Amino acid sequence: MLQQGEPLTLHRHFQYHLQYAIPVEVYRGDVHVDIGVITAVDASFAELQGTLYNRNLFTFISRPGY
Repeated sequence: MLQQGEPLTLHRHFQYHLQYAIPVEVYRGDVHVDIGVITAVDASFAELQGTLYNRNLFTFISRPGY
């Protein structure tokens, strides 16, 4: 679906990464915040292993093969 390094922009991107346990990197601006697997997602938030991230404040980058 997405290549490594591409941002998740659509809800279906988040759903796909959740369904197939594809890792993502999380950034706030250009600062790396976290890396891991999405464990839950809705229209406003993505959860990575117990931590909620607002999808409007953070950027999520696809990291298949991490």
